[in-house]
Amino acid sequence: MNPPYYILCTIAPAPALLHPTIHYHYADDNPRALLPRPAEHVLVLDFDPDSPAPPTVQSISPPVCVTGLRVEDAPGAAAAADPNRNARMFIIDTTAAEHRPMDASMGERKPPQTVLAQYKQRNAALRRALLYPASPTKPFPGP
Repeated sequence: MNPPYYILCTIAPAPALLHPTIHYHYADDNPRALLPRPAEHVLVLDFDPDSPAPPTVQSISPPVCVTGLRVEDAPGAAAAADPNRNARMFIIDTTAAEHRPMDASMGERKPPQTVLAQYKQRNAALRRALLYPASPTKPFPGP
């Protein structure tokens, strides 16, 4: 089966879908070509059409963490002219890694409810990142 034709990204907590710039990189290409340039985030989607293993995604940019990879129907893709095109899409779920000190003296005091809500949100994102790719939200359809 051909891989999904479309690839979109989400960056939590924003629910918006983003269209990434896609560069194909093959096993015999120089791995240094993957290194991110300034202000660039690089995600590596590993897909081998000859392997029964599901595809995986990882970030090689420190400020971005991958929390999941979903395969869903792409609305309107079935109307495309190419009948060999897979009318599904990859959605790469990511979150921005925060590198802020936890010292309360460095900023204003927040109400305990706000601090607890931030703690729960960060723990949920961390849990999703640690569980990926062991428990995908929607399995990749095999051949």
